[in-house]
Amino acid sequence: MRICILGATGLVGRESLDLVQRAWPGAELQLFASRDQTLEHAGKSHKVRGAPTLEGADAPRGDLALVALDDDHSKRYVPRLLALGYRVVDKSNTYRLDPKVPLVVGGVNCGEVTESVHLVANPNCTTIPFAMATGPLKRRFGLRSATVSTYQAVSGAGIGALDEFLAESKAGYAEANRLGSAFNVTRYAANAVPHNGATDESGFSAEERKLVQESRKILGLAEFPVSAQCCRVAVAVGHYMNSWVTLQEAADLADIEATLGDQAQSPFVRFYPGSSGDGLSALSCVHERDRALVGRLRRDARDASGKSVCLTMAADNLRLGAATNAIRIASRWFPGKDSELNAPGL
Repeated sequence: MRICILGATGLVGRESLDLVQRAWPGAELQLFASRDQTLEHAGKSHKVRGAPTLEGADAPRGDLALVALDDDHSKRYVPRLLALGYRVVDKSNTYRLDPKVPLVVGGVNCGEVTESVHLVANPNCTTIPFAMATGPLKRRFGLRSATVSTYQAVSGAGIGALDEFLAESKAGYAEANRLGSAFNVTRYAANAVPHNGATDESGFSAEERKLVQESRKILGLAEFPVSAQCCRVAVAVGHYMNSWVTLQEAADLADIEATLGDQAQSPFVRFYPGSSGDGLSALSCVHERDRALVGRLRRDARDASGKSVCLTMAADNLRLGAATNAIRIASRWFPGKDSELNAPGL
């Protein structure tokens, strides 16, 4: 099996490299990034070629391509990879809302990845855990609406932003300052800031619009009323989300717990019973990187009908929110050796 990782030197590309070796040990790897270089990762040296190599007449052909690039570069290279015979999983925003391209979450709608499909879009890092928690609820009880508030890790902004955050945190906390006034109010270190990239005339950011629009497509609910507010917080890895979900029918909390706690109904979900949220934190994600952590289930006291509940969700944004889901998508074409990375055909 010949596998291409495009964007191999980024945070998600490095995670993809680790997971490929779990899923398909012995696969022949072709690594690409912006330029020729050597990647030192996990105690090994890897040759990385410049992505323009793929546009040459002697570009390597292969079976699977995992693309972790920005939108402009995905538009440039994904068509070329398809022409070279690869089946492609693209992690950018480029194809997510294209009606001809499946947008897939492992354990929710992987049945859309068939032999005739050659390109699949990987959703945004908050959409994936949200869909993994609400997809089983939709199948069992139906969904009426949802409101989500996200608290997103700095690593979602890329390796450069993460390294700056770590350096600024180290310098800022070097001296005791109970107010935190030594930190820059516009930066990530010691801070919580709006996720306001590409805010449009509606006042909602691109990140908020992604969660709304992608959830509708994945869940197959074109008119699903979803509202989201997103911010970034001073955490390196691990997105944390609070959600208010209204079901189509009233349900006992015990029945909801049973649904989310059943691996057959809720694949790759780790459910934390009880209302306190004990053990469910952003940092919990880095110890269980390939699952959506879901819990703190409570009634929404504003709704006397019994249809509305509150839920907390958390996920490692580099793994479950990106690389792991891409591997699970690819497992529908190429089943792997690691059962945790093989997605069922739901």
